Amino acid sequence: MSKIETVYVAGLLTPRGVYSANPAIDSLINQRKMIRAGLDVFFAGFDPFVPAFDHQFWMVMNDNETITEAMIKRYSKNWLKRCDAVVLTPNWSKSPGTLAEIEYANKLGIPVFPTLTDLKDWVKKEKK
Repeated sequence: MSKIETVYVAGLLTPRGVYSANPAIDSLINQRKMIRAGLDVFFAGFDPFVPAFDHQFWMVMNDNETITEAMIKRYSKNWLKRCDAVVLTPNWSKSPGTLAEIEYANKLGIPVFPTLTDLKDWVKKEKK
């Protein structure tokens, strides 16, 4: 495998009652956790793609504009195929979208790491 530079951060975003009974709170917590994971990936020397930033699209859309789930899936898939690796965030297994992203990454031969530590350990071994 060539050098890993770009990392797709995958994990739970859609509320699944993991943290509370309030979907809005769960959504914000999930976004915070994924964005933090992306920042950790960045500080580790990689360039992350963080799907949790997608919510910004809804913040600036005009009232007559619509973004569908299919559009977001297309957008995410296109970024995923440009990344060198995938790092998972906690509770990723509760996310059908993440499971599909893992399947797609495996199909493309993109390595998937359960944690950032696993990615960093793999990179160290590859350098030897």
